[in-house]
Amino acid sequence: MNDSRHHAGERAPNRAIDRGLHLATIAGIQIRLDSSVLLIFLLVVYLLGATVFPGWHPDWSGATRWLTATAAGLLFFASLLLHELAHSLVAIRFGIPVPRITLFLFGGVAEISEEPPTPRTEFLIAIAGPATSLALGVAFSMLGSLLAGPDFAQLITEDQEAALASLSPVATLLFWLGPVNIVLGLFNLVPGFPMDGGRVLRAGIWWATGDLNRATRIASDVGRLFGWTLMVLGVMQALAGLLLQGLWLLLIGWFLANTASASYKQLQLRDLLKAVTARDLMRRHFETVDVTSSVATFLDEQLLQSPQVLWPVTEDGRLVGLVSLAEVRSVPAEQRAGTPVGSVMRTDLGDMTLAPDLDAHRALLALNTHSLPMAVVEGGRVVGLLSEQDAMKWMLVHQR
Repeated sequence: MNDSRHHAGERAPNRAIDRGLHLATIAGIQIRLDSSVLLIFLLVVYLLGATVFPGWHPDWSGATRWLTATAAGLLFFASLLLHELAHSLVAIRFGIPVPRITLFLFGGVAEISEEPPTPRTEFLIAIAGPATSLALGVAFSMLGSLLAGPDFAQLITEDQEAALASLSPVATLLFWLGPVNIVLGLFNLVPGFPMDGGRVLRAGIWWATGDLNRATRIASDVGRLFGWTLMVLGVMQALAGLLLQGLWLLLIGWFLANTASASYKQLQLRDLLKAVTARDLMRRHFETVDVTSSVATFLDEQLLQSPQVLWPVTEDGRLVGLVSLAEVRSVPAEQRAGTPVGSVMRTDLGDMTLAPDLDAHRALLALNTHSLPMAVVEGGRVVGLLSEQDAMKWMLVHQR
C-alpha cells in the first residue's frame, strides 16, 4: 500500500523520518529509503518470481523470470515515489515546503511542513497522488496492450493462459504494473484519514463547515473505523488459513488506526502552539564557557558536573561558538590542558541557533533535524537553550 502524506507540523518531534539512505534530491526534496523498503522489495520480487510469473510464463528460464521480477519491484517503488512527488510538487506550487520523501514499509511519506491554508489547497495536494497512480496505471496498461499486439484482446478472452504466455518481458512488466497502480490509486482514495481519500474528505468537510478541527476529527474517526475494519478482516483471513494475507491486513489496519488517532492529536498540539515562540519554550537557566578556557578545565569543572549537553562559547558575553562532548572527545587526553575551547568549538552557528521570536512550529521543525539542543540567540547573545525535551515539557504543562 502507499501511505498518505504526513505533515511535520502535525507530529511531535520524531527523528525516525531522518533515518535511512539518502537516495537523491529532486526539486529540493530529499528522497530517502528506510531500511524496511528492502523487506518489501524482496517480498515483491519473491512473490512475482516464485508464484506470479511462473504461472504466466511456464516456459521462461529462471534468469528471465527473476530479472523481470526484479525490474518489476524497482518500477513498483518508482511508482510509489512518483505518487509522493505529485503530492510534494503541488504543495510546493502553493508555497508549502517539502523537505523530504521517505519510502518505507507501508509505501511512502511526503513530509509536508505546513498545513494547507485552504480546503481547496488541501484537496489539490491530496488528490494529486491518487490521480498520478491512476494515470500511471492506465498508461502502463495501454502501453502493454500496444506491445502485446492487436490480437491480444481477443486471445485473452479465448485462452487466458496462452495470451499471458505470449507476452514479452516488457509487456509482462507493464501488464503487472498497470493494475497495481490502479489498485494503489483507488485504495488511497478510501476516505480514511490520514490516507489521501481521508484528506479529500477532510477538505470537503472543512469547506462545508469552515472548521478544520471538526473536519479533522470526523475524518480521523472514519480513518480509525477503516483501520479497525481491516484488522477484523485480517483476523478473519488468518483464522480461515490465509495467515500471510491476514497478518498483512492486520498490520496495515493497526498502522492506519493509530496514525488516524495520532493525526488528530497532532492537530490539537498545533493549535496549542499557536502564538507560542521559541522564547516561551526555551530553558533560561544554562551555563556558558569562555572561549579561552582550556578543554581540560571545561571538561572537569563544567561538562562532567552538569546534565547540560550543549554549551555556548562566549567572548565578552557574545556567542562565538558551540561545544559539546563530541568536540571534547576529538582532543587527545594529553593535549586537553593546552587546548582552548575556542580551537575546537563549532562555528557553524546558523544551523544550531534560533531567533527567540521564531514560532514554535518552525522551532520544532528545526529541532527535528538535530540530535543536540539549539541555542536561542538575540542580538548576538544567548538567551536560552531549546531541546525537544524542553518543548515536550512545556506542552505537557499547558496541554488541556
